[in-house]
Order: sequence, then C-alpha cells, then structure tokens
Amino acid sequence: MFKRTFGISLFVFASLVFADNSPSDNLPDLGDVTASRYSVQQEHDLGRMWLKMFRNSVKTVNDPLMQDYLEGLLYRLASNSELKDRRLETVIVDNASINAFAVPGGVVGVHNGIFLYTDNEAQLAGVLAHEIAHLSQRHFSRSLDNAKQSTIPTLAGLLAGVVLAATAGADAGIAAITATQAAALDSQLRFSRQHEQEADRLGMETLSRANMDPNGIPSMFVNMNANMRYARAKPPEFLLTHPLTDNRISDSANRARQYPRKVYTDNLNFQLMRMRAALQHSNKPEDLLKTWQNDTGINGEARRYGAVIALLELNRWAEADEQLAPLLKDDSGRIAYQLAKADVLLGQKRYNDAIELLQNQLVLSPNNNPYTIKLSDALQRANRFEDADQVLSRQSRERPEDPNLWYQLAEVRGLAGNILGVHIARAEYFILQAQFERAKMQLRYAYELTANNKIQQGRIKQRLRDIADMEEKLKNL
Repeated sequence: MFKRTFGISLFVFASLVFADNSPSDNLPDLGDVTASRYSVQQEHDLGRMWLKMFRNSVKTVNDPLMQDYLEGLLYRLASNSELKDRRLETVIVDNASINAFAVPGGVVGVHNGIFLYTDNEAQLAGVLAHEIAHLSQRHFSRSLDNAKQSTIPTLAGLLAGVVLAATAGADAGIAAITATQAAALDSQLRFSRQHEQEADRLGMETLSRANMDPNGIPSMFVNMNANMRYARAKPPEFLLTHPLTDNRISDSANRARQYPRKVYTDNLNFQLMRMRAALQHSNKPEDLLKTWQNDTGINGEARRYGAVIALLELNRWAEADEQLAPLLKDDSGRIAYQLAKADVLLGQKRYNDAIELLQNQLVLSPNNNPYTIKLSDALQRANRFEDADQVLSRQSRERPEDPNLWYQLAEVRGLAGNILGVHIARAEYFILQAQFERAKMQLRYAYELTANNKIQQGRIKQRLRDIADMEEKLKNL
C-alpha cells in the first residue's frame, strides 16, 4: 500500500527572511502587483518547466487520496485569495521534514512530513495560504525587478539554484547562483522582509475568507518553534527561508486576534491524511497499529482509520474489515473509507465486488481521481486489462499533467497488448520528468507502429515539435 522513500529539503522560492519588526495594518506600499516585467504567462511556462526538472530530481509521493485532498484545499484557499491565475499544480515530496513551497507560475509543493507537525487543518492551510500570497503578489518577479535584474534567464537561474538546493543541500544551491545574481539576492533581503509581512497578512485574510481559523498561522509558528528547540540541530526546512523569532510569533498572534471570534470545526479528512503520512514514514506499521489501537485521546475516528490502513499494510484483511465497518456505517460517503473497503476486497481477491463498489462511487463522484486509479487497479487484478486501459485513458484527458497516471497507464497498456499506447504513455511520463531524449525515443517507436495512420502520425510529429520547444526553453534557462 505504501512505499517509503527519502526526499530532500527545499528553499521556498520567494522569501529569504522573516521580518523582525511587528506587522502593522499600515503596511508599506509595495507597488502594483501587475507591474512586473515578467508576464503571467512567462511565469506559468517557467514554473511548469521548473516542475518537470524538480520531479526528475526528487522523490515524490504517489498517493492519489492525499493528492486529491491537497488539491482541494489549495483550490479552496486560492478561491478566497487575491490570486488571479489559479492554474495551480501540486507536488507532494516524500520527506519527513516541515516544508511547503511555491514557485512562480502556480507550482505549490508540500512535504508529506508537514502533516506530522500540524495539529489541525488551519495550521496546514496557514502555511499554504502564506505561499499563495507570495504567488498572488508575484513577489519573486518583483524582487528581481527591484534588484534591476530584468531577464528571464536571471529568474530561471535563481530557480535552478533552488533545484540544486533541493537535491544537494543549501550551500550548493546558493553557490549555483552567479556573482551578479548573488548581488541581486543580497539586495532582495530587505525587500523580502516586506514581502513576508505582506504574505503573512494576506494569508490570514485568505483563511478568514475561506471560513478557516486565522490563528492557524501563529499556532503553526509555535509548533515550528517547539520542533526547532526539540531537534537541537537545524530548524525545520520551512524555517531555513522563513526564520522565526519570538516577535514573529507574538505579532502574528496579535494580528489573528483582530479577527472576530468564531468556533471552527477541524476537517476530519486532514486528520485522516495525518494517519497516512505517519504510515508513509514508518518502517514498523505494527508499532503504529498498537499505538492507534491503544490510544484513548482525541481524534478517535482518525485513529481507527489509522488502524485500518495499518492492518491493510500488514495484509490482515479480515481485521481491517472489522475495524472499518463502524466507520462506513456512520459515514458511508467518505472517500477514504470507501477506498479502504475496496482495498479489503482486493486483498481478499473479491475483485468483482471491488469493481462494483468503485464503479458505483464513480457514478456519485464522476472523474474522481482516487476512485479512478483504484478502479484501474481492481480491473488489472481481475485481468481486465483493456478495460483498465480505457479507464486510465479517459482520466489522462482529465489530468494530462499527472506523471503517476501516465506511468500506470503505460503499465496497463503493456498488459493489454497496446504497444503503440505504451510508447505514447511513456513519452508523456518522460516529458513530465524533463527526460526529453527518452520521450523522443518513445515517440519514434510509436511512429513506426502507426501503420500510415496520418492522424496519429500528425499527433506524434506535433508532440515531437512540442518537445523541441521545451528543449529550447530549457537551454535558455
């Protein structure tokens, strides 16, 4: 069910230091956020290219349910923010550290370890809302404008340093920036203090508009500060670019108190994702199982779900089914519980029952990605490979930027004997990983199998031209 891998640390793109001064309602005028020399489309294209390179350099999490949860949360926050271009892409990094980041063009990343250090959804949402504010105000491009760095290669060079920092450590990432860019970076320090102040204020406003607790931001700072003292080593990855001071905590708490007092209910789905993250970072699911079964504290429903997925990890299907039954009885519409039931059925080799369950749920939630991926899995186990191919092929049109989907589609098409489709799916996967030579090779293989199908050949030729354009952009980086 889960496979543990090791991730990396990442500098957050826009913010280099937190402000030491207290935030005020009379914030400095940072200028027109639309006045950057870089167009929104330029930022979008650059961000997507950056994401391709990033995926090729790090370990990411293939968990459609967690992906679905984070995409939903980000959409909710973005819809209540000042962000105009809401074409967001989400990537989950498999790393136990506290970190989230945003890159110009709408790329938002989250370490799955952040779930381990957040108590409620408002805290996680506070971190993400802060990052969305950086995007909405276009802080990165405006920092470069302020430093009189006016070319896209300069912006891309800084992003390349971020990639290197993510894979080889902070020092290497900074060293990758040229002397000219380093001078620009130094001049950004003072400017970015204002950016941090602005992002903090706008992040709280976004939480309030989304009917979430603005206190999520200062309470998350408290958690980070406690973690930093406990670790006695380096601070959480997020704080490498967002240094935390006691003033920062108190000032953010004062700002949060300016919002009307309300009673907020935590989102159970967040607590379920915490259980999944804990299992993803555990080498001993049996130990987690004992903890969740014996703990009598709060979040009993989430702990029961944790016990269910731990039992699934241990292939103890009957026990998992028994633990899951009361959850399904009380809350049959929750996707996480229905997926767990499907996993029980698949473990018991009741493939047709699992397929029927998932198809019924997709009638209620058309195109739902977690259900669709699980249905494909069930169809494969039932040796219905062509049906699984059709299911994932339809989903690829809904989620063409999802590398995990293309990877699975290539596997399914191989089992279905759809060799042409294998090469096309592999090409799309390699494109999303910035492995362009391998993508071109797959498309050439596909072209040889088209049997003079002019329409298919035209599509392949166009995709090869698309790759050439991407390669040219990559050279310019």
